[in-house]
Formats: sequence, C-alpha cells, structure tokens
Amino acid sequence: MKHSLTSIALGALLLSQSALAGLYSAKDHVVDITAQNFQAEVMDSNHLVMVEFYAPWCGHCKNLTPHYKAAAKNLHGIVKLGAVDCDDDKNRPVCSQYDIKGFPTIKVFPANRGGKKGVKHPKDYQGERTAKAIVDHLVKLIPDDIKLVTSNPSSEKITNIDEFVAKESEPRALLFTKKLASSNMYKGIATDMKDRMIVAEMRVPNDNVLKQFNLDNLPTLLVFPKDSQEPVVYTGELKRDPITEFLDQYAAPAKTGKRAAAPAPKPAVVEFNPNISQIADQTQFKNECLDKPIGSCVIAFLVVEPEFPESVQMHEENLETLRKVKKTAFDKNRPLHVMWMDALDKRVVGLMDQFQISSDIPGLLLINPGKKAYAPFVGAFDVEGIQGWLSDSSSGRGRVFPYSFEVALPEPSTKETKKAEEKAEEKSSIKDEL
Repeated sequence: MKHSLTSIALGALLLSQSALAGLYSAKDHVVDITAQNFQAEVMDSNHLVMVEFYAPWCGHCKNLTPHYKAAAKNLHGIVKLGAVDCDDDKNRPVCSQYDIKGFPTIKVFPANRGGKKGVKHPKDYQGERTAKAIVDHLVKLIPDDIKLVTSNPSSEKITNIDEFVAKESEPRALLFTKKLASSNMYKGIATDMKDRMIVAEMRVPNDNVLKQFNLDNLPTLLVFPKDSQEPVVYTGELKRDPITEFLDQYAAPAKTGKRAAAPAPKPAVVEFNPNISQIADQTQFKNECLDKPIGSCVIAFLVVEPEFPESVQMHEENLETLRKVKKTAFDKNRPLHVMWMDALDKRVVGLMDQFQISSDIPGLLLINPGKKAYAPFVGAFDVEGIQGWLSDSSSGRGRVFPYSFEVALPEPSTKETKKAEEKAEEKSSIKDEL
C-alpha cells in the first residue's frame, strides 16, 4: 500500500520527538547544547551563559529565533548564548532536570567567581524577547576579570605597575588605554584567558609610564611572557579574534580532560504513574493534555454503567489495557498522556464529532496539541492492537491528519447553570449597589 508524503510527515510529527531540525545551525553564534555537553559548555564555562530551552515546533520559539541569533552575534566572545532542543529524546534528562514545562524557557547561568567550580545556580530570564532587551540584560551581568594597574594603588584590589611587571611566575597582558572603563570586548578576552594568564589594564597612564614603556599611541597592548620582564608589543588589529590568537602564544596551556569537580545535579527519578484519569471538563483537559509541552495524548471514549457489574468489570479491563500501553511508552521514554472520557457525555460527543471519530465504543483518538495533528483509531481495542495503531501513526502507515481549530470541551448550558448564573448576577449587582 502506498502512502502520501503528507501522511508520513504528519505521522512523524505526531509521535516523533526529533522529527524537526533544530532552530539554530553551525553558522549561528548560538551554541548547540545537549545533555552530553551541558556540563562543559555551561557549568564549567568561565563565561556568563544564557540557555534557551525550546522545541522546534513552538511558535513562540520561532519568533524568538532571529532575536536570539542577533543577540548571540552581538555578544560573541563576551557572553555565551546556547540552546537546548527539548524535543530531542537525548536532551530530555537536562530539560527535566531544570523542570522545563513550557517553551521557550530562558535561564541565565552566572559566571560564578566565589562559588564552587562547575556549580551554577541559574535564574529565569523574564525580560522582553528582543535582541536589544537580551543584550542589555546580559551586559549588566558580564564578569570583570580584568586586573587594574596604576602607579599609586589606592586599594588592595589595584596592583602597582612595578609589582605587576616583576611577577614573572605568570604570563601577563597589560592594556594601556585612555578610557576610564573597561570595554566589553576586553572583559570577554579576560574571561577567555582566566586561569591561563593575568589580563590587566592601566587607564590614562601618566607621562612617566608612557616614557617607561615607549608608548606613542593609546590603546597599546603589551604581553610580559612567563619568566620575563621584557614586554612584547601587539601590533595587530584591535579586534577580539586576532588579540586572542596573540595572547594564546604566551598564555599557559588550556586545561583539558576531566577534572575532579562536582557533577551537575542528577535529574529526579520519575516513577510510573498507572492512573488513567477521567477528563470531566475543559480545565482538566488542558492540564492533562492540551497544555503539555511535549508528547501526544491518547483519549479513550468509554461507557461505564455503575449499576451493572458486567459494565464495571468491562470498564476496569479497558483501563488495564490502557495502563499497559502507557507503561510500554513510559519504559521507552516516550511521553504519552493517556486518559478517558465518558462517551455518553454530550460535550464528549461534540469533541468526537470535531475529529470525526466513529461512534463505536470503546474508541480512541491520538492527538498532538503542539503539532496540531491527530489520528483516529483503527484496530482491536487490546494492547497489541493499540500499540500497532500508535506505531502505524508514527511511521505514516496509518491515517494522520492536521487540524487548525481550537480543541474544546465546552461546559453544558443547562437550566440549573443558567439559574446559578442569574443568581450570581443578582448578588453581584446588589454588591455593586451597596
């Protein structure tokens, strides 16, 4: 049997957690962060790091993408901006670790200087989702690893220039400048070189210093190699990459390999929940299915008549079938939200009509709210039949369709509810008059 490309694509969208490519490519300045490199790129980094947790199908994430790319380009080499694709199964542990419940979620991991190496405590970014707002926010948090040097230090935090030059045990870089504040670029270079060399700055040097170091123009960057007090003058462009390449020649080797540092906190162990909830109203429907950021929903349409033991027994058997299907998905680390609705409820009948579901009971509907795709049930209502249907839906062998309407389980409008509403209006109007 042949299947259309549309059917196959929708099937992949319905259940696959990695069907869409990420929103960022290698040419962008946004670092692709995964569960495997999270510790190295974020926790062990000397830099301030902003991390976006996203899903490729998320509309808000797509809207953010050009702004995030622009901010990353603007702050390249100064602040690290990365992104985690939570739709990728491999990244689910790190997304779970930080309790990501909606997309995009943006967290800022500080450049810890007083805390334990490899341990950072992030804060949620609550600002506007524009490049300017992101840049403005991060610039305020940039760490300053530049040592200040003067001829006459006024505090212990400032180093005497003669002592700085004489400290031959480490390589040193010294920028002489007319500016009264450090540039963000130089701050980024200092952070890059942290633990490899001392990066310092002398602002508005006096005539004696200018003469001592033969400084004709400012800014001028000098490097004092390890075991030497003779400076090497940098003559290249005053841009980040060439300056970094120059300093690399004299800096201590970058540390590589694993170090004995505290690992990132392990994600909490999630235990299997065997409960199959009955959906009774729109609020519960949203909580259990429609507002879930990841995964698909399996909705069973069942009928149970409590006054008949045979009906109750059949209902329990149907729920047990659903539990086994849910457990299989859980064991395979596939987010599948399983629930049931009363097929005799007029609101549920309306929902079945929306998706053109057969009135045969028991029935099933598979939907992915985030990707707006659904599949009606075809097969036997048993574990093997349901799992086969799910497999066919994900591979494109089954019938899968898009939908564009808002899924709703409206509250019934009855005489009782109307009377309650009228009474509430009367109370409200009386209260207003008082």
